[in-house]
Amino acid sequence: MTGDQQLEPVAWGLRDAVLGFVLAYLLTILLSPLAYSITGQSTGTDSSDLPLSTIALLQVPFYAGMLGVALWASFRKGRGPVRDYGLQMQWGDAPLGLVVGVVTQVAATLLYVPLLWWTSVDSNDISKPARELTDKAHGSGVVLLILVVVVAAPIVEEIFFRGLILRTLQRRFDDTWAIVISSAVFAAAHFEPLQFPALFVFGLVAAVLATRTGRLGPGIWAHLAFNGFAVYSLLQ
Repeated sequence: MTGDQQLEPVAWGLRDAVLGFVLAYLLTILLSPLAYSITGQSTGTDSSDLPLSTIALLQVPFYAGMLGVALWASFRKGRGPVRDYGLQMQWGDAPLGLVVGVVTQVAATLLYVPLLWWTSVDSNDISKPARELTDKAHGSGVVLLILVVVVAAPIVEEIFFRGLILRTLQRRFDDTWAIVISSAVFAAAHFEPLQFPALFVFGLVAAVLATRTGRLGPGIWAHLAFNGFAVYSLLQ
């Protein structure tokens, strides 16, 4: 579904996207002492030293802020997430998304080959954030890691970035610009400069899937495969 194919006007838009970001970070800040307390951590603990359980708990208010605003905006100001964002799935979405996600992960990795050749950037620097996370996963921690990174993140982020943000931009710009801008926002929102190219490429792919099919289903499965393939590779 393109921006020109919106069936009827809706009241949600850019302000709701900004509200989602603000609420996600605000809730995380306000509830972080509780997450630290539950997992027995001192509030002064460096973020790199936090156990996976604490990191997972901190994702709950963050994801709740983004998902909550996206769903609230659609139900309150629109026609519901199925019609507004294309939050639906068909049988073919899973195989399509899984293949696309793995291929995109491999292709995104190859993007860094010139960067490694022409600069002093080390390959370990690129994978450091993800590796630090997977290194914390042992035993049941692997299950927790999968639930957060491979299951929760794809669902929440596709609804927010390819649902609320992409559809908002499609009402303001043509599809090409909406895809590019939403992908840049998605990549920048992770605050990992070295990861930006790979995240931007995936954002483009997921946005194209959402635009061409009119559904978030393919993108959710692609996101699951993209993250899952990375986690699997780092756990080896």
